[in-house]
Amino acid sequence: MQLLSAILKLILLVAIQLIIEQAPQLILGHPEVTINLSFIFIINCLLLLFTSQYKWFYILQFISLAIYAIVLVPQLFFFNMFNFYARMNYIFLSPSNFIIAFIYLLIAAAAISGIVWVQVKLIKSMRRQIYVVPVFALALIIAEFAAPTAEILSARAIPLTAKNTAATTAATTESTEQANDEPLIPWRKLYIDYIGNNNIEQIQKDYAKFSKGKTSITPYQCNTKEDETNTSLAPTIQYLQDTNAKKDFLLLMESWGELAEPKEQEKLINHIKTLFNQQGPNLTNNYTLEFGRTCFHGNTSSAEGRELLNMNDEESYRAFLERNVAPPHNITQFKNQNGYHTIAGFTASKQYGSNMSNAEGFRRALGFKSRFYYEELSKHYKDNKENTYKAVFDENLIDSILNESKRYEKVFAYALTINTHTPFRFDVTNNIDGKYYYKIKRDLFKSFKENQQAYDQFYRIASIINHTFKRVAEANQTGDGLDRILIIGDHANPDFRTRGLYNMKTVPFLIIRRRN
Repeated sequence: MQLLSAILKLILLVAIQLIIEQAPQLILGHPEVTINLSFIFIINCLLLLFTSQYKWFYILQFISLAIYAIVLVPQLFFFNMFNFYARMNYIFLSPSNFIIAFIYLLIAAAAISGIVWVQVKLIKSMRRQIYVVPVFALALIIAEFAAPTAEILSARAIPLTAKNTAATTAATTESTEQANDEPLIPWRKLYIDYIGNNNIEQIQKDYAKFSKGKTSITPYQCNTKEDETNTSLAPTIQYLQDTNAKKDFLLLMESWGELAEPKEQEKLINHIKTLFNQQGPNLTNNYTLEFGRTCFHGNTSSAEGRELLNMNDEESYRAFLERNVAPPHNITQFKNQNGYHTIAGFTASKQYGSNMSNAEGFRRALGFKSRFYYEELSKHYKDNKENTYKAVFDENLIDSILNESKRYEKVFAYALTINTHTPFRFDVTNNIDGKYYYKIKRDLFKSFKENQQAYDQFYRIASIINHTFKRVAEANQTGDGLDRILIIGDHANPDFRTRGLYNMKTVPFLIIRRRN
């Protein structure tokens, strides 16, 4: 009876461990979910073979869970833990904005302590049957080497293109691959792999990439198999690196991602088209609107390198910035050489950016002749409070860019937004148009699977895009209009609460061109 009680307690112990280790990927809705126990937890269990000092289990388990959190949080929010820690200086730039984050940190530490305390209590209560824990750990280690990964559930697979969707969605992955040559995304596969690697493989890859920074440039490249699209030129290089227009404007939109479900994404694109048409004939009679998509590889710095230098990752960004490694393209330099006045604007402080305060350094290295940031904009506009960044409203940045562009005959302007960066909290007081907000909510809310935060962020992005439409129409009316405007997302929303809604391989863009 005591043995049965010990086994039941062991099951509870393991269940607690599985929940804290696997919950994030379940919450994120990963298409492939692997259930396992971390090797650190297994080692802690094996230690009970050699010592009855539970305090060591408590200490090591707390440390291992803390390390797990330190690794996991950057992966969830910033794609790469090393790039995340390169930005720790943000805390010192605006410490008051991180008060809530510090409170969450204390709560998390208390929660981890509580979880480990419960685990230790369970082990202690096993008394003489304590051997059950290390024996179980030893059995898992043997299973890791002797038994194959167990596939518990294999549901349908989703083709990367719409072709043959009806036929493929009803079949399993294995049978579909035989019947159809379309690349497939496995959906809802559940595996048991006994012992996990605690993201060691991903950490190794991230570190290898991070350490490569400052040494070489990787040209931008999408491929059909991994990225669902195929191109060797970023949209900015493809559409704006020429002398066919006198005034070009690139707007890099923070966290504008593409919904994973194509039909739902089409609804959002149609909504933006409606906003364009609502500006009336002054815009629609003089400009065309087209939509497209491209792959993304990383964070905002990577996207800046992608669009301005046709580079593939943040490591290339660092090589350009810190070692002056020459990329294959530099649209700012190209425009300068061809008589354009180049302008760069950033809604937030010049002290933000990759590798300790290089927002200004990057734009200076690119060769922009005019540059302005929060430091200049805040003298004329009020602060935005929608995230932890010191910034004005993105609409104010766009107005400033367009006003500056009026002063020159030939212009290439670039603006990076920030208001929709995570952690995002919608500013109802300053941003909401009640009738518009709730009407769109009724039309599009199902697209976000009842996710209010995701809806609010899209609404905010759409309002910034609509503001740009309005200003382009007004500038055209006064004879100061732009010729081409490219608006593109930097990456999908990385917030773990909404990430499962987005295609994590591509981002959308739109291009507005003056009619001939």
